[in-house]
Amino acid sequence: MIQFSSIWTGPLFVAWFVLVLSLEGCSSDPDVLSSTGDGAQNPVDSGQLPDTSTSPNDDKYVWFIHGIQDGGPGKDGIYALVEPPFESVAATSYLQEDDLVVGIKVGNIVKAYSHRILDWHEIVNDKFDRRSIAITYRPLTGSGVGFDIRASLEVATATTFGVSGFLWNNNLIPYDRLTDSNWSQMLLWCVNGRLRGQLAVHVPLVETTWATWKKMFPNSLVLSNETGFDRPYHIFPYGNYKTDPFLLFPISFDDKRLPRKARVHGIILGRIERGRAKAYPFDLFQGQIRAINDEAGTQPVVVAGSGPDNIIVSYSSRSLNGTRLQFDVKT
Repeated sequence: MIQFSSIWTGPLFVAWFVLVLSLEGCSSDPDVLSSTGDGAQNPVDSGQLPDTSTSPNDDKYVWFIHGIQDGGPGKDGIYALVEPPFESVAATSYLQEDDLVVGIKVGNIVKAYSHRILDWHEIVNDKFDRRSIAITYRPLTGSGVGFDIRASLEVATATTFGVSGFLWNNNLIPYDRLTDSNWSQMLLWCVNGRLRGQLAVHVPLVETTWATWKKMFPNSLVLSNETGFDRPYHIFPYGNYKTDPFLLFPISFDDKRLPRKARVHGIILGRIERGRAKAYPFDLFQGQIRAINDEAGTQPVVVAGSGPDNIIVSYSSRSLNGTRLQFDVKT
């Protein structure tokens, strides 16, 4: 399935965007991954994703519309959370060691959001000082993206994101409650409404297990399961979807080179090099800790991961003075 992380540059942590995605039709390009002769997976460029500077009659918008499905529950049929309660790591008892969480650090504020709750609500509207951020997660594509709401809408007015009920290739399409515009979670742009064609402003997220998160951020806040909604958070709402190859909705492209639910770490250079993407299978880090010095588009990157700790992160490997650096893992 999918994990989200971030791609940062140097000590300033200037954002690019990195995500981890399952090959479940979220890409319409066949060149996401290639295999070597021994079956090991190598990362390769995915080619061009849709240009996000679309106009109402743009061919790429028509391409997008062809992948839209009605998810069934309808608008707000899945209830997004708005400023829900949090608790300390020490007080959190509803999570198992191998449960996955999505984490975020904004300034000195560090928070974790468990898959158990995101599976049922898909969006958590939260605040970090004066910033309104929507943590979005789609269990059918395993993808989590953080949206800076005011920056994305280019407004000073506070608002929230909700679940529109529409999907693109099984992936989430949130809407903002100020303009009622729809945003594609993984394409990172507004696809319908007053703001159509506008790029989303994202924030870095990282996904890992509860066990690893506790070691990394023992003093962080954790989304409480006392959300005010009566949901069986101990049950995955889609049965055996995570492990079986079936899909709930049609997809526009089905890449056969990996199993449909294979977990990969992906980089999208949305704002620096529009449309470039690259994917790294988690199997590259199975049982080991390593760093991969690589390029995404023309950008030098380092992808660092630990199979035993179930985590992958990505950074720019170009220093502030423009020097390209090489990285290795010591511990």
